[in-house]
Amino acid sequence: MNEKFLLYMLIFAGVVLLAAYLKTRRPVSALLLTALQGIGAFFAVNLAGSLLNVHLNLNLFSALVSVLGGTPGVIFLLVMNLI
Repeated sequence: MNEKFLLYMLIFAGVVLLAAYLKTRRPVSALLLTALQGIGAFFAVNLAGSLLNVHLNLNLFSALVSVLGGTPGVIFLLVMNLI
């Protein structure tokens, strides 16, 4: 996959997430709940992944994507892991 295309997709997703956070009446609580969901989903995937032979490495990129993107961010990491 083209690296520029992936970068543009990540920037677009970040802008959409930022707009969604700012549109809510409580952007800080929305961000915190999304972060908790992302962390929970990340560790649930790694816990259940031992049975399914799927593993996500914990590094700065995957941590930021899962915290800022929540559950869709973790799904994105799983799809990128398959590609």
